[in-house]
Amino acid sequence: MALKPTVFLLRLVERKVATPLGGLAARAFEQVRESHFHWFKKKKPRDLDADLKTRFCAKPFESIEMQENGSIYLCCPVWLPTRAGNLVAGNAREIWNSERAQAARAAILDGSFAYCNKEMCPEIQAGTLPTIAQARKDPRHRAIIDEKKTVIDGIPRFINMSHDRSCNLTCPSCRTQRISHVKGAAYTLTKKLHDKLVAEFLTEPSDQDFTLSVTGSGDPFGSRVYREFLRAFDGAKFPNMKLNLQTNGVLLNAKEWQRLAKLHKNVNAVIISFDAARPETYAITRRGGSWDELIKNMEMIGALRREGTVKYLRLDYVVQDVNFREMEAFVKLAKRFSPDVIYFSRAAFWGTWTQAEYKEKCVWETDHPEHDAFVEMISRPVFEDPVVTLGNLSEYRRQALKLAAE
Repeated sequence: MALKPTVFLLRLVERKVATPLGGLAARAFEQVRESHFHWFKKKKPRDLDADLKTRFCAKPFESIEMQENGSIYLCCPVWLPTRAGNLVAGNAREIWNSERAQAARAAILDGSFAYCNKEMCPEIQAGTLPTIAQARKDPRHRAIIDEKKTVIDGIPRFINMSHDRSCNLTCPSCRTQRISHVKGAAYTLTKKLHDKLVAEFLTEPSDQDFTLSVTGSGDPFGSRVYREFLRAFDGAKFPNMKLNLQTNGVLLNAKEWQRLAKLHKNVNAVIISFDAARPETYAITRRGGSWDELIKNMEMIGALRREGTVKYLRLDYVVQDVNFREMEAFVKLAKRFSPDVIYFSRAAFWGTWTQAEYKEKCVWETDHPEHDAFVEMISRPVFEDPVVTLGNLSEYRRQALKLAAE
């Protein structure tokens, strides 16, 4: 089956973006995307929420996310598609307060939200951004609003490391092939960018309160760059740093946990992806993983949560055609490990499937042949458990319960 051009390009650069040429191509693509976004906005204004004049968003004032090609964003790149800068030829602290960064912040303060993709930002769409009056209850936010501050001192309050896609798994929902940067040009570039970011924000000791998240792009223990960084990082130099680990859990065993001893006091959240409740299904959804190793590691992690060493534990489940029948079983399994949240979400389209293949995954669509079975599953009482969050599947449960009551 022929691939659409966008899917073809996504697959073409899947492993090559972490090279000088790949990074150059990715930056060129970003420039085209930004230009198109701003042109389209002028051509057809999208003021979806006139109430934004009374709202505030803290993200551009608090967070950075670095991509594999060195580009730094102040929010999710889909929600705020304008880069603050690129670390290949830049300095992280200068980028943090670059002209672009200040312009994005000014657009929040003037109520235009001009750099935000209002159609894609979930908080704008849901109307859940705090009002200015609510935001001013936080002393830091009050100072930003009252003084119209666009230059922010210190370490960003949220640093999201997404610059290495290396992983020990090849989950079909995420990638088509193994991505592992352990040597060569890809590793060299990734390590260089990582070291520049660390040198600017994570070298000099600080008592500032901030969160470091590793990683939404791959696995922190399947990545040589992240793994070596975490093992060597002395959390005592940053006593108020909170560390969030987002992982598939297969490599986070007792031995690896001990290697992170200097970070134990900093560990805040652990987020682990399951996407199955049975080993047979896990072999499909988490390709390359070991169910037995995962469950063994989860027993340890659950114990760490119960004793309070891990402050927050979330277990994730990406719903699709091959696993939706195990949703209830997953809730029962997951509760063995004392999670704070059991989080369900729809499988997203990242170009790893063809459009036709992705359509087969979408059991929540009314024309899917297994839609009725999905509706029956999501209607079950188990999903009323306070520990369960249905995320972007919530509306489907509401609809299912409404139909059942009629």
